[in-house]
Amino acid sequence: MNTKFLIPVGFLAVLTACHMMPRNGAFYRNSQSGDIYSQEVSDGSESLPEHYSKIDFPEYKYVAPHPKDFRVQIADGITGYIVSDSSLPLVDFTVYFEENYLPPSLKDVAASEMVGPMFRRGSGGGISPHALEDSLEFVSASISTSVGAFSSAFNIDCLSKDFPAMLELAKNVLTAPSFDKEQLEIMKANFVTSYERRHETPSKVLAELKSKVNYLPNPRLWDANSAEYKAVTAADVKRLAKGVFSSKRIVFALSGDVQKDSAVVMLKKFFSEWNVAPQAAEKAAPAPLAFARKPGVYVVDKDITQANISMNQPFVKRPHPDYYPTAVASFILGGGSFSSRLMNRVRSDEGLAYSVYSTVGNDYRDTAMTTIALQTKVETVDFALKLVFEEIERLAKDGPTDDELTQAKKSLIESLPSLFDSPASTASIFARGEMVGKSDDHYLDYVKEVNAVTAEQVKAMIAKYFDKQKMTISIVGPVAMFDSLKPFTVIPLDSLEFR
Repeated sequence: MNTKFLIPVGFLAVLTACHMMPRNGAFYRNSQSGDIYSQEVSDGSESLPEHYSKIDFPEYKYVAPHPKDFRVQIADGITGYIVSDSSLPLVDFTVYFEENYLPPSLKDVAASEMVGPMFRRGSGGGISPHALEDSLEFVSASISTSVGAFSSAFNIDCLSKDFPAMLELAKNVLTAPSFDKEQLEIMKANFVTSYERRHETPSKVLAELKSKVNYLPNPRLWDANSAEYKAVTAADVKRLAKGVFSSKRIVFALSGDVQKDSAVVMLKKFFSEWNVAPQAAEKAAPAPLAFARKPGVYVVDKDITQANISMNQPFVKRPHPDYYPTAVASFILGGGSFSSRLMNRVRSDEGLAYSVYSTVGNDYRDTAMTTIALQTKVETVDFALKLVFEEIERLAKDGPTDDELTQAKKSLIESLPSLFDSPASTASIFARGEMVGKSDDHYLDYVKEVNAVTAEQVKAMIAKYFDKQKMTISIVGPVAMFDSLKPFTVIPLDSLEFR
């Protein structure tokens, strides 16, 4: 039999179907009788625009999920958000404890920095660090811990079938930590290495310089040194860890392949058994960061070819009526990537920087800062700064065009769905929002607030929060190349730490 010209049966079926397809129609199968019939339909050619740019799209309307739809209360002071999604057999669980945590003195800073990771790395509850690592690796799970000035947290990420066992494991480890000495030595070595290499990259130096010239000394900014990291003992970590994860106010975020009702039952049992002795005396709330308010140009001398620059000014603590107008203004100035004025002028027109951008700080604990940042050749720092300030002055004087204002609002609003791009993101953003006091309607109000911004507000906010006379300009680069920027203050590299 000659098989050279055999045609698959499936292909014949396709050919038959194509032959039977009416020119301007579609086939339908009766779901009960199985009979196939056709129906004439319009191909829509008469309504097609002559060019893609003339296509009219419906107005984009996005309504963010509402926290009340996911919020549950487990007990007094224990609330959370459960976002179910069974598309994958995974669970993500983060628990936030509202508690104040600061090192009692400068000599305790090094040990305090190790408390958070050592809860996990040092293991506990009768489980050795190596046994914990093996157990987690065997089931492709992770447990992580962190301790901050205002809250501490732990996270479990695992397969849904292993979630009950991971809850029990986390409870045993975190409520009775052992702070293994061998693991502590490894961690100390990592901290020492990080400290000794902290000035190898210009970006790290710039971050330290920016803090040094903008903030007054504060225990939250204290820096430990190499000798202090080496001197940390397990007893130090254990002493400073007392009371961590004992808060009376707990907010959790649970997402993934879980059923809400059964999860609530499981978590009630879990938290009822969460016994951690609190501190003997309740700690005072950390003092807010205060600004030095000494505008000017500050330089750290570093022999590099690309100057790293950050321009900063005190902004607002949220909630504040100036936040949304300034966010829109910053988007037009430098936050809108290639649609922004700074990017067009400094990069596209003059080719002075690969990236130049502006941001507005978003902080509910402290007064934030506005920022303009860029890198440029050391020979063109003066010219690049001149262009930046020209764009600031022009926007403050003339305001945005109608197209700029419309595009900024549209872009900010249409970025909102990215905050809720996964069940884990949705649950955690609601949990963290509750921790800082965001209203339930925060993301509904966001759209209204952004849409309400006017051109006059944009002008006013640029003038108010991107004011050259109120800015610190932090630069990392070779001092000898910056004569045109004088007067400026040179900050020695070895004096950047807060002590």
